Amino acid sequence: MTAATTAASTSPRFGYWVAFFIFSTITLGATIEAQAHTDRLSPAAQSNQRYAVACATILFLLSIMVVILHTKPLLSSIILGTKIEGFIILVLITFWTALVAIVSDTRHGLATDSSGSIANGNLYYFSWAGLATGLHLLTSFLRSKFGFDLGGELRSRAERLQQWVWAGMLGLVQMGSSARLFDNHCGQQTGLGEAEIGTITFCRRCQLGIVIGIFTAIFSVAIVGFKLGVSRNGKLPWLFTAEIVLSGMIAGGQAGSVGFLTGQEGPAAPLNNLYYSTWGALAVGLVLVGSCVENWSTAKSSLRDGEEGVSLT
Repeated sequence: MTAATTAASTSPRFGYWVAFFIFSTITLGATIEAQAHTDRLSPAAQSNQRYAVACATILFLLSIMVVILHTKPLLSSIILGTKIEGFIILVLITFWTALVAIVSDTRHGLATDSSGSIANGNLYYFSWAGLATGLHLLTSFLRSKFGFDLGGELRSRAERLQQWVWAGMLGLVQMGSSARLFDNHCGQQTGLGEAEIGTITFCRRCQLGIVIGIFTAIFSVAIVGFKLGVSRNGKLPWLFTAEIVLSGMIAGGQAGSVGFLTGQEGPAAPLNNLYYSTWGALAVGLVLVGSCVENWSTAKSSLRDGEEGVSLT
């Protein structure tokens, strides 16, 4: 039996750690390359570029260390499956979050150019892939160490709870991306050249993205909170009606704004965080509306046939 096979059989997260190591390696190389070829040479930009390289280096070193520990049973027992591993995962997620924020910022000239479009695909996509892998590592650790299955809880606690959580996260990304683009291109001290200052149309559409993102996040957090309370305090008769109304407002708002945000003069015209979060929020909103309508139709048919016990929430 090889060391890799032994590691895979003793740790449920070995595959995630290998993927994490691969993503961190690609991200580190892409960050160094982007820094060498960037046209952002201001002191603030260069400082953030160095932070990005430092974050990527730490992620690479920590991930390769844990992968090597998986092949050494005596050493792995000290860290793997213990609170030390959980702490390492939290540190990695923190650095990945900082790295994604830095490389996606147009002022730093790494993964995106002055227009906000993706300039370095490896850096942009693999940094997000690393962050997603870190979150999977965290959920796997919580499940194996404390018996808390986050994904299972979201699926089983209440109908559509997982989709509402996704809507909330996408709304936050949409709001944050719009606000950052507005600050970078429309603020008093943008740090960009005069030619890169946004037009009035561009800035107003950034403000639209901020508003739509805020309302999407607030509506989603409210529904998630009520749904989590339902399982403890019994059913809320009006919750399903609230879901229909709010999911319809989210889908309608996102559908009405997607043309402005992703249009030629919109801040999400290039492929960037705002582009993906806008379309993602619209897709999740439509899924929520479809699920609510399906449940309503099922309940209506059951009542007509004299059946009881149909759950909508």
